[in-house]
Amino acid sequence: MGVRAGLKLAPTIMDILDYKEQITKIYLVRHGETRANKLRLLFGHLDLDLNQNGIKQARKTAKKLVRVGLAPTHIISSPLKRAKHTAKIIAKHLVGAGLTRTQKIIIDKDLLEKSEGTWEGKTFWEVRKEDSKNYKKWIKNPIKNRPPKGESISDLNKRAKKFYKTILRKYLGENIIVVSHSGPIRLFILNILGADINKFWHLQPDCGSITEVHVSKKHSMICGFNL
Repeated sequence: MGVRAGLKLAPTIMDILDYKEQITKIYLVRHGETRANKLRLLFGHLDLDLNQNGIKQARKTAKKLVRVGLAPTHIISSPLKRAKHTAKIIAKHLVGAGLTRTQKIIIDKDLLEKSEGTWEGKTFWEVRKEDSKNYKKWIKNPIKNRPPKGESISDLNKRAKKFYKTILRKYLGENIIVVSHSGPIRLFILNILGADINKFWHLQPDCGSITEVHVSKKHSMICGFNL
């Protein structure tokens, strides 16, 4: 299944022969490519749809999930077009394979990408030239500092934590597919590992990538990358 890395959150070692906690299997999917990805733009909340390559990536991702044989109880997506389109392609393939009966997508705003505020639609080079004061402040501490009218990584992390709590409250013991963006996926993984969010830039989920995660109330495990 790929790279395996277990994390013991409880103070005692888990006895796998006597493990009674409900486990949620989560497949974290990053949306397919858009024009902004290709141009390396900051585009956060800009509501861009998939380009042709992005559609191909979403179909390839869907076929991988079919091969895994996952029968999801829910497919949850960010409200942005690029994520919803990816989720709809996945749902269509799963229905076609008889792995789920409905193409319904649950929309959750906590899965939105980090807002880049007034910088959205621009390259880093353009931002540095046009807004050097705020750019330098952001470069110094991107975890705490925000683009003008945008969000910091800390702001985004509040939403990532909120979504994690939603999983434990509403979807415990189920199999779910979550279609989101690079930022929320990075923070979700870092929170599961109990890692410092300053490691945000050490993770890079590719467009169309899949990360399998198992969570319960006391334990977490990353089970596979890019399945």
